[in-house]
Amino acid sequence: MDEVNLNSGYETGGANDRRAQHNLRLIFDKACQVTAPFFDSKQSWGGSSLTMYARQTLRETFPDLTQQEIALLFSAVTRHHRSHPKTG
Repeated sequence: MDEVNLNSGYETGGANDRRAQHNLRLIFDKACQVTAPFFDSKQSWGGSSLTMYARQTLRETFPDLTQQEIALLFSAVTRHHRSHPKTG
C-alpha cells in the first residue's frame, strides 16, 4: 500500500494524518469524473436533479467498495461538486 501511495503522487499527511480511507483518496479523481454529469445544473429530468444517480454510478464503477465506503465517497464527491460547480 505504501508503494501505491508513493506512486500516486498523493500526500498522506504524515504521522498526524487522521484520515483513514486512503484507498478512497486514490480513486477520488475518477469518482469526480464519473459523477460530474449528475451534478451539472444544466442536466435534469423534468426539472429534478440527477444527483441520486451519482451514488448508483459509484457503486457500479467501484463494485469492490463497501456500502460505508460508497457513502463516504459520495459525500466527498457531493461536497466537491457543490464547492466547484461546473462553469461553461
